Amino acid sequence: MVTNALMSAVDYLRTSFEGPEPDYVNGELVERSMPNLSHSLLQIRLADAFKSLEDRRKLFRSTEIRLRVSHAKFRVADFAAFSTEVHEQVPELPPYLVVEIVSPDDRYEDIMSKLADYEEAGVEFIFLADTPVRKLSRFRRGDLVGVAALELPAYGASIPLSAIFG
Repeated sequence: MVTNALMSAVDYLRTSFEGPEPDYVNGELVERSMPNLSHSLLQIRLADAFKSLEDRRKLFRSTEIRLRVSHAKFRVADFAAFSTEVHEQVPELPPYLVVEIVSPDDRYEDIMSKLADYEEAGVEFIFLADTPVRKLSRFRRGDLVGVAALELPAYGASIPLSAIFG
């Protein structure tokens, strides 16, 4: 859901919000769904699954991270992994991977818009994890395609659905 109040990007970056951090799209705050237990557990599982990649292959992981995806857009990723160490509080270079996790009140068109923003920003691997149906999809060129594992060929990584959904 979009609020109508326009805000500058500078003000957005300086503001602390109650509840989930909203996205910022062209001057408007876009509410994000309140995460539930399944959402939180999935973030923990992803962080655990990526721990060995961080140690061995220098793939740096983060949850709930605000990303600049264009001049006038900031998105908060549920889970992201970077191919280089990140020191900025709000990274401007795109992560290597983003995983968005479906929350109960998410709207399909909002999710697709967010995934498209990641793709336009240059994120190479974009996944959508749907916890209620235990489905993982990869987003490419505007489409979602179901996958059996989270595959990252450059890192020799294949994380099966059982490691993601428990």
